[in-house]
Amino acid sequence: MQPETPEVEIKRKEILRYFAILVIVFVFSSFIGFFQSQQSPESAEKFVGELFKKFGFIDFSNPLQVIGIIFINNTVLAFISLLAGIFFGIFPLLFVASNGHTIGVMVFVKGDEIGITKIVALLLPHGILEIPAIILASSYGMWLGRLFFNYVWYNKKVDFNTAIKLCIKRFIRVVMPVLLISAVIETFISPLVPILLFPS
Repeated sequence: MQPETPEVEIKRKEILRYFAILVIVFVFSSFIGFFQSQQSPESAEKFVGELFKKFGFIDFSNPLQVIGIIFINNTVLAFISLLAGIFFGIFPLLFVASNGHTIGVMVFVKGDEIGITKIVALLLPHGILEIPAIILASSYGMWLGRLFFNYVWYNKKVDFNTAIKLCIKRFIRVVMPVLLISAVIETFISPLVPILLFPS
């Protein structure tokens, strides 16, 4: 007789542990991106230039469009990180590291143009919400990856349907509202902060 599948439960301590790990990964990769850019500034400038080209279609005179594009882009990427995390949690780890590296490169390049303090002031208002929200979504992805690892390595029975549904519910209830708020802040508030703090 087959044993019953254990009930799936998202434990707060476990998510916080993954969150802390990913924060460290993000910060570490940000420093790597920054210091690598110092060694190769031309490559860094080219990278940032290509990044901005991808969003060249945005009509910045239309705030609703800007909010929508930022929100959809961040939400889709965070959701992919969550779901793809089921494969041993590798994707969320790489996703957060990649984002951290990109931020580090951007801070170096734009900091060289307008000053480090100004670029930090520009990123901070929405970044204090956006980055934790993305890391939280990735933490759920790592949790799914741990379940999959236990299933493959230890042959533990797992109700993946329930696990994924729980993560999606948390994503909708917590991550998406925070990403929406951060998109609004990025559109209306973030551009004003450097001007207010560093008038010239």
